Amino acid sequence: MRIAMFTQVLKGLARSFRKVGAFFILLGGIAVVSAIVAIPLWYFSGNFAAGYSIFVVALLAAAVLYALISRTVRLSRDPEALRLYFNRKILPILKTAAVVIASFAVLYAIALLISRGHTAAAIGTAVCWILLLGFLKYARRGKK
Repeated sequence: MRIAMFTQVLKGLARSFRKVGAFFILLGGIAVVSAIVAIPLWYFSGNFAAGYSIFVVALLAAAVLYALISRTVRLSRDPEALRLYFNRKILPILKTAAVVIASFAVLYAIALLISRGHTAAAIGTAVCWILLLGFLKYARRGKK
């Protein structure tokens, strides 16, 4: 009876050690794959910065394009779902991006006007932009 219990404990410990060993082997595999990917990218970014930047931007654009195309294909089976998705998700993002980009352009123009000594024009531009943003935010029907 004691021998059976002892062998059962040893079998349980062996299973546990196998799981721990498999975990460490998997962890080592992840480390090797990470090194295979990271070391060439590190070398490439250090020696060819412009090419690396273009590569990263292209990779990011491809990922965003893939996400949009896969979502569009999935939703295109139901035209109503595609229209709702576009109106609820895509259009607000595009509107916000347009306002942010335009705001940066106006801030740049204001800084440029101030740096060239046209302070009155900069103040007028800032006031007009603030009024336009207020109009965009609060002057639509149904908004309060």
